[in-house]
Amino acid sequence: MYFKVGKKNFNLASSPLILGILNLTPDSFYDGNKYKTKDSILKRVDQIIKEGADILDIGGESTRPKSKRISVKTEKERILNNIILIKKNFDILISVDTMKSQIADICLNEGADIINDVTSYQFDEKMPYIIAKHKGAVILNHTSDLPNKMQLKTNYKNLIYDIKKHLSNKAKLSAKLGINIKSIAIDPGIGFGKTTIQNLKLIKNAKEFKKLKYPLMYGVSNKAFLGEILNIKNPKDRLNASVIAGYACISNGANLLRVHNIKETKEMIKIWRNLKDVRD
Repeated sequence: MYFKVGKKNFNLASSPLILGILNLTPDSFYDGNKYKTKDSILKRVDQIIKEGADILDIGGESTRPKSKRISVKTEKERILNNIILIKKNFDILISVDTMKSQIADICLNEGADIINDVTSYQFDEKMPYIIAKHKGAVILNHTSDLPNKMQLKTNYKNLIYDIKKHLSNKAKLSAKLGINIKSIAIDPGIGFGKTTIQNLKLIKNAKEFKKLKYPLMYGVSNKAFLGEILNIKNPKDRLNASVIAGYACISNGANLLRVHNIKETKEMIKIWRNLKDVRD
């Protein structure tokens, strides 16, 4: 399986990809308000690249549970100049975590490569047209609702079937509207309108989503369900849990991991690959 991003074709059979997270939000659950200056942003991006990330994932609007939407103007102010700054100083593919087509349009025009839409077009129906126009790639995430309501909607008739059907429909729509079928990835949406048990079921049943034959991403890094299992309130203390959960994701079929802790995830993947290559 391949994932086409710009002029690059990733062979996902050889190794999972790492998306290194750069939060430009003041209210991110993990590192909000940490990267505000040019120097701090450049330093973080340099670290992300040196530690082995394949793609940089930039977000200017928090999507943590109960978070509220911000204006296009505010999101643009947080993201646009920083994408230009990063493109001038580094050679790395950029994914933009946004649900707004106006932001996607601006960022893709400035050299971003992927739009990571946590609502898979539920917030903005214009999004696929914009991505197609720029020949961009997309990551389609499942959520039961927008972040301020999603944790109130965790009832599913059939968890795996419902999410699988949703992602399949959105992927087909993407291709129909002009996005390259090889540039579409899917994400079951860990933590987006799911309980802890449901999150674990989504990890355990990753092979079901693989049947859709799209690159499969999981974002488990430092999330609340890990803290609930281990009774760890501070997200920064969930490193071990994140790496272990990431291992479970790729062992069950995930092709991409979106993470805060790149170095540790890279080491985990290297061990996983060596174990996979050992013949009895």
